[in-house]
Amino acid sequence: MLSYYLMPHPPIIIPDIGKGNENKAINTIKACEEVGKKINQLSPETIIIITPHGTVFRDAIAIITSKTLSGDLKNFNAPNIKFNFEIDTTLTSKIIENAAKENIPVVTLDEKTSNLYNIDLELDHGAMVPLYFLKNSKTFKLVHITYGMLSPLELMNFGRCIKNAVNDCNKKAVFIASGDLSHRLTVDGPYPYT
Repeated sequence: MLSYYLMPHPPIIIPDIGKGNENKAINTIKACEEVGKKINQLSPETIIIITPHGTVFRDAIAIITSKTLSGDLKNFNAPNIKFNFEIDTTLTSKIIENAAKENIPVVTLDEKTSNLYNIDLELDHGAMVPLYFLKNSKTFKLVHITYGMLSPLELMNFGRCIKNAVNDCNKKAVFIASGDLSHRLTVDGPYPYT
């Protein structure tokens, strides 16, 4: 693994969405830009991203297994910002194989299973916002994972499955965990202000 990063995903930090309000989070933007530069300098083959805004299962981790994954930010009034990534199916398969050996439940999502679960197979904003800051890095493939409501021990062991898969496949990979900032910053936010 080349490096690990924890990145936030508030859509407002993208200028086309923030429309000036992004300046309220200028330090967050600068930090994301710095991470983007560091990742670009590493020239990874694959970005492994774990997001809380993909399809979340109560009893399993979700991993995209389709060949490509696309999305845009139209839900945030920025339909012009679009993403299309090739999935690193080799690394994804190895992660799934390692998880099975450790009895960690994984749901694979592709065109067929997304219909079964009645979900849209799209890139979510929890992944798109961090990836937005890797503007110059167009050549990497993606492993897209949404965490599940498993025990901390299972999630830790799943992290080992990822690390071992990267080593087994001899991949130049970067890991990004996408995490929420506080949702309690304004009186009109989704949670009570504090």
